[in-house]
Amino acid sequence: MRRELNIIFAVLALAAAGCSKPLVTAKVDPNMGYVSKSFPAGTAETVAAVKWALKINGYSVSNESSQDMTITTTWAPTTSDSHAIDFFQRRDYGVNGAYHQLEVQVSPEEGRTKVYVGSRLKTIVARLRSTGIEEKKILNEVGNYLRTSEPTVTNLGLEE
Repeated sequence: MRRELNIIFAVLALAAAGCSKPLVTAKVDPNMGYVSKSFPAGTAETVAAVKWALKINGYSVSNESSQDMTITTTWAPTTSDSHAIDFFQRRDYGVNGAYHQLEVQVSPEEGRTKVYVGSRLKTIVARLRSTGIEEKKILNEVGNYLRTSEPTVTNLGLEE
């Protein structure tokens, strides 16, 4: 009887020790799609608008390159609707345990400035992709910041 208890204790101890080691480590997904929008403003004003939009949406800037006009945020947990898996021809939301980092690129055009927002992902889950919701939030807030004239609102929506 005592020998059986020792064997059971030894098996339980080995099982508990094996569970405390990480078996899988998340990697950064190199595939990053961008959502973009063009604004009728200068580059400096648009960069200020991007920083403001990131701040009010709870993102902290971790890196800013004025040479290639790229702003990168710190890593943040994904929200329940920000990322999803296409599963049996439908989106499966609410994947937990993943983190994302926004990258914003500002590109001057003829009299306008184009802003690209992408979400870099770090997860264990395969095929997890951005839904574009967080990226569109940033672009909408940049548009709100840069709106200088009174908007025209019709039954078809907002005209700028």
